[in-house]
Amino acid sequence: AAPGLMAGNVGLLKHASNVPRSALAIQEIFERAGFPEGAFQTLIIGSRRVAAIIDDDRVRAVTLTGSEGAGSAVAERAGKRLKKAVLELGGSDPFIVMPSANLDDAVTTAVKARTVNNGQSCIAAKRFIVHQDIADDFIQRFVRAMEALRVGDPMDPDTEIGPLATPAIRDELHEQVQQTVRAGARVLTGGRPLDGPGNFYPPTVLVDVPESSPAWGEELFGPVASVFVVRDIEDALRVANATKFGLGSAAWTHDPEEQRRFIDEIEAGAVFINGMVASDPRLPFGGVKASGFGRELGEHGIHEFVNIKTVVVNPGRQAKGKDATE
Repeated sequence: AAPGLMAGNVGLLKHASNVPRSALAIQEIFERAGFPEGAFQTLIIGSRRVAAIIDDDRVRAVTLTGSEGAGSAVAERAGKRLKKAVLELGGSDPFIVMPSANLDDAVTTAVKARTVNNGQSCIAAKRFIVHQDIADDFIQRFVRAMEALRVGDPMDPDTEIGPLATPAIRDELHEQVQQTVRAGARVLTGGRPLDGPGNFYPPTVLVDVPESSPAWGEELFGPVASVFVVRDIEDALRVANATKFGLGSAAWTHDPEEQRRFIDEIEAGAVFINGMVASDPRLPFGGVKASGFGRELGEHGIHEFVNIKTVVVNPGRQAKGKDATE
């Protein structure tokens, strides 16, 4: 919202239907910050009314953060009305670890990158691609760290993993895990919903993931990590790009040539070297392939929702007898 408002636009927000109070809180923040009344408005409406909003002549462009299906529907509607669209959709981000990496830092960051927001983040690392020379050590440390995470009440400051947002998200995640196991993968920890009330799913690590399974390239929206062991950088790039998504990526290496190749050859909207993928308001944010198109945030995010006008002023010749000040 901020880049669009900075460019002089007004905004309408249709948030996910299960979090209306979050949407209203965002509107309140803008109002308290001093924005004019109506500059940013929350629409408490169902998905069926979105098409009519896009069709309205007063709406000049649309941006969506959500699923691939929702993005396709919004882009189609906007396209029929010849309106600009920016889509930030799903991701199955690779997290690559090569032999020259600092393994302590890589493992610590890998756990954070997989479990941010209980694993429910489009830019959370989901596929951990590890060179065979360090794979056993990485997997042992990673599993131990995932098992040590405290699962519990999200209101307790000591809790590290809370519940998933809805029962449907938990059930879909578990079905993806089960399908992957049936295809031949092994579960090193976790792998089934926790008993008792709440949409809890434990930190889970899968290995030996087959190419035909959901964990190979789909987005698993929860604290489930898939680990892939690769022979070399060619193999790492092959696995990293073997998904329809292309949002973020991380590569851990201190080899300059490996860094260059990962930056150039990973098919993603962002590459972080020796760090965790994060959204920063100073940087453009967005993906390629099924992760969407266009950019949010930063200077590029502002330019998405302005009309660039070409202006040419020729000095010309003044009429005879006319003073330039007249």
